[in-house]
Amino acid sequence: MFGGWFGGKKPSPNGSTQSLDASSELQDLEDAIKAAELILNDDVDGAEEGLSGRNSSFHLIGRAVVMFIRATLGFEQDIMRQAADRLNDAENKAYNDQQRAKNHSQSPDTYHSEIYEPGTEFVLIQAMAQLMCAVVGVLNESLTESIKGFYKLRKAYFALDAVLKMEEKFMQSRQAGVMNKPSPAASLKGEKGIAVNVSEDLSNLKVNDAGTGPVSSSTSTSELINHDPESDIFKNQIDVFVHSGANFCYGVLLLLISMVPPAFHRLLSIVGFHGDKDRALKLLWQASKFHNLPGAIAALTLLGYYNAFVRYCDIMPDAVPGKDGDIQGYPQERLEALLTRMRQRFPKSQLWLLEESRMHGANHRLDVALQILCTEEHSPLKQVEALKVFEKSLNALYIHKYKLCAEAFVECADLNSWSRSLYYYIAGTCHISLYRELAATDPKKADEHAQTAVNLLHKAPKFAGTKKFMARQLPFDLFVVRKIAKWEARAKEWNVPLVDAVGVDPVEEMIFLWNGHSRMTQAQLEESMARLSWSESDANRTWAREGAEEKGIYQLLRAAVLRSMRRHEEAKEIIQTSIFTLDRSTFKGRHKDDWVYPVAHFEMAANLWMERPTYIAQHGGPASQKQKPDDSEHPEKELVRECKENLQKAAHWESYEQEARFGLKVTAALEAVAKWESQHSTTL
Repeated sequence: MFGGWFGGKKPSPNGSTQSLDASSELQDLEDAIKAAELILNDDVDGAEEGLSGRNSSFHLIGRAVVMFIRATLGFEQDIMRQAADRLNDAENKAYNDQQRAKNHSQSPDTYHSEIYEPGTEFVLIQAMAQLMCAVVGVLNESLTESIKGFYKLRKAYFALDAVLKMEEKFMQSRQAGVMNKPSPAASLKGEKGIAVNVSEDLSNLKVNDAGTGPVSSSTSTSELINHDPESDIFKNQIDVFVHSGANFCYGVLLLLISMVPPAFHRLLSIVGFHGDKDRALKLLWQASKFHNLPGAIAALTLLGYYNAFVRYCDIMPDAVPGKDGDIQGYPQERLEALLTRMRQRFPKSQLWLLEESRMHGANHRLDVALQILCTEEHSPLKQVEALKVFEKSLNALYIHKYKLCAEAFVECADLNSWSRSLYYYIAGTCHISLYRELAATDPKKADEHAQTAVNLLHKAPKFAGTKKFMARQLPFDLFVVRKIAKWEARAKEWNVPLVDAVGVDPVEEMIFLWNGHSRMTQAQLEESMARLSWSESDANRTWAREGAEEKGIYQLLRAAVLRSMRRHEEAKEIIQTSIFTLDRSTFKGRHKDDWVYPVAHFEMAANLWMERPTYIAQHGGPASQKQKPDDSEHPEKELVRECKENLQKAAHWESYEQEARFGLKVTAALEAVAKWESQHSTTL
């Protein structure tokens, strides 16, 4: 059934004749899982030592997972290359073992599952390797490797879909009271649609084959196994591994595809299928129940998704009451329980401490989030330590601790090479804020900050372009180079020092681009508004020289803060009168901030979404917003309609500097609107 789907090497003659011993296989699995889990407790040396010297498929995929985690935490190209090599080795070994299991399926020594075909555990390992190879490929600086990565996704998809179909068949038989061993392969024969595609030899898939049309799984999540680990279904750890691993891998695959911004939709034609966020999250929650490596990584994925992505996006589906309803929104209690379990399981890991900090930040406790990370305890895993410092830097940014923020971002540049230009840029702008703060009261100290700012800003462009994503320069590298060039040109034109040519508070601009406002308390939002108001104050000697573009940035940032304060009418008024009245050409040209106009459409959409009675009822708000709007004046469907119009304008905007970043928000928002429309279709 799986024979031609994978690109592994052909099995060696010895490998094809020697059968797999079930007890040895189980011992290899348990030994490899136990060793690989050590990396999630910050013990990378222990993980490497425990996995070395053994050549089973489980040990090889364990070694690959260890390197993959390091690669994705740090984005370092040399680590990614090592990860890719290990993943290829694991995929090839699993292919050989799968063939042996297939050839000796009748042997009494081979493990026989009631749920899965013989050798499915090795099919899963191949799919795991392909999925991780795909991620490494997409993160690679080469476009060719990135495209190969998308083909790896396609291969993994078919294998994982088939594994879950085995579970579906098993559950149907179980519910019907037929406990004889099912024949999963038979259920796929003769089916139309996906089954036809399953038969194709994906190892020979060519680039020109990508346009054969999208495929989708017919498997219903409700018909899959959703039992707890204690269930009598799981009589063997091999079945536990296959179930939790398939749920994790398929879940994360569907989730990643569902999040792709509009700018990358053309590449999805290579994959040929669509993501499914609801199903993805259900699969990940199921995987997270299990006390093994797939379960732990599923937990890490869920925490990252909710505390980073969901809190980054402003328009998400409404929460739906019921057992699974919290999947639509932000399931705080469920996430806190999950994190508690993981911290108890991996008490030495700074990675879970980082997730705890992110959770506090996501729930408007930035002071606590920052305090958790300001410790002398360090992770022996360099990539985890770099993430901790980066998160500390952002939290300090959001609560206007300029000195700490600058120091932390300079430390980021020492720990990680991914985006040094951005790190130095933010550090420099923090010193600009300190310069402005002290200019009137302590000119000497202010001058020191001004000089430090100039040094850091001149340093930033030197590191731009050193890293690429899918053969493209990083958006923030382009942003930094353009922004500094813009200020240098203004300084020369106006005959003023560089720090006096900066314009609207660049720290507040960066807070907006990182969606820091969604994490702030009311008091912190008011401080942001006060910091922005410096632009129009007497302290700013260059405001009269500013053109419509810079004033447009200023007004957009003010509107964003007002939206987070739930002062939606004021926010919308500013966008309508200060940005939408301007010609689009205002933001086009050399050094111009071309992202302002399309992002303003997203901001307008976010205001409209948050004005809906449903949103207010679920999230509350200031006293002025807590009353439900009069439906005769502001019917919810009209607000959603206007919201959708603005989102579509943002989605179809010509290419702009922050397109990939805001495209994530737009994709999530359009999905939320589509879900609302389907739920209210009878009343529209």
